[in-house]
Amino acid sequence: MNLSRLVSIAGFKKKSKQEDFKEGNQQSSKVADSMWSDCLVSSAPTTANFKKEQETHPLEKACTEAEYLESLVKTIEGKILPHIIERHLESSIPEDLLAKAIIDETRISELTQLVLQEDARTSVTYVKTIHTSGTSLEDIYLLLLTPVARKLGQMWEEDESSFTEVTIALWRIKQLMYDLSPVFQQYAEQNKTGSSIMLVPLPGSQHNLGLFMVSEFFARAGWRIWGELAATEEEIIAMSANEWFDVVGLSASVREQFPQLKELIKSIKAKSKNPHVGVIIGSPVFNQFPELVDTLGADMVGIDAADALEKATFYVERLRKI
Repeated sequence: MNLSRLVSIAGFKKKSKQEDFKEGNQQSSKVADSMWSDCLVSSAPTTANFKKEQETHPLEKACTEAEYLESLVKTIEGKILPHIIERHLESSIPEDLLAKAIIDETRISELTQLVLQEDARTSVTYVKTIHTSGTSLEDIYLLLLTPVARKLGQMWEEDESSFTEVTIALWRIKQLMYDLSPVFQQYAEQNKTGSSIMLVPLPGSQHNLGLFMVSEFFARAGWRIWGELAATEEEIIAMSANEWFDVVGLSASVREQFPQLKELIKSIKAKSKNPHVGVIIGSPVFNQFPELVDTLGADMVGIDAADALEKATFYVERLRKI
């Protein structure tokens, strides 16, 4: 293969990758704008004006074919080959342990303090630095952002931070995930699974960060998602009765909502268009009182976003085999 042919192929792949990224970016933005508009800076829960970075994902500068080929070679020699060698040397170490070695309690405490600060850009820089060091966004979501959100909830319960401070901090985490979403969804399943899920918070819930994260994982797996943060109980029941959902996901903020949650689950199962609809629930309360799950009538409980996706997928696949 001659040099011109190699450059042509490289240029084609580069163009295709950019177009795929743009298309995925636009699709993710449309979904996020309709379902999670409170993630936008203009909807920040504060009077302070947080200026959003205008170039979260800047386009590559134009270059000649020769310059691109030279850059490609340098990338292979300087980044890809050393990475392959490093992974080979570390192949005996489980990947999850490597991630946990990077994201530890110190990282969680540091990011917690950063999101509580006035300048939101510091937390963005902090997370992006961790990501560029080689930690996947999935690990950042599950091992860093989720524990930080839980820690903020504990700080509120123990009166270490005010409700306003915690609300603003949680919004900053959600806005950070909103910015990272195009990258996270870049490798989404191209073929839809055919499965659908409703994701809604119990009316009266104060925070919905967990649902946002869950929706990211389900969207990347190819699920069709419907979500409405301000839906009433009547609207949730009506939606489940009029539209087919394989699974309905509900979240509750506090233990006092559990009687309401139990009745809502009963109504959904009684009136759902899908007679075998699965109900999955999530709540930070289950971390302290896991025994409460059995009294609510749900089919599944999601410990985190990845766990919720795994259980919902298994539930649907099992029914389809019957």
